[in-house]
Amino acid sequence: MVAVVAGPVSLAWPQRAAVVLGVLLVAWGVADLVRSEPGWAVLHLVSGVVIGAAAVRTRVARLVGSMTGVVYLVVFAFGVSESGGSMDAGLIGNAVHLLIGFASVGVAEGCAWCEQRARRAADSH
Repeated sequence: MVAVVAGPVSLAWPQRAAVVLGVLLVAWGVADLVRSEPGWAVLHLVSGVVIGAAAVRTRVARLVGSMTGVVYLVVFAFGVSESGGSMDAGLIGNAVHLLIGFASVGVAEGCAWCEQRARRAADSH
């Protein structure tokens, strides 16, 4: 329904949010590499690249936002429940994982809203 767009100016707001989220996750992944935390680096780098690249289409961004949200909310839940465990990223890391989870779900919900709005606009013409 929504065509591939040419540049960032023509992206809908949830797609721009996905790009920003992707850039922030990639930066966090690079910081993880510098701190010699390869497990977290892989999670943050891969999810950042995927969600940033998915911003090209609202349908893809909706799907990837949903999946990324689930992944980060599960990581948060295990990190909080296993204090000192392998998924515990510390107080700040766990809080950021929670925020990323909710932001990803927000991207997915925003994309669904944009798709519905575009569909209603096409039906009214």
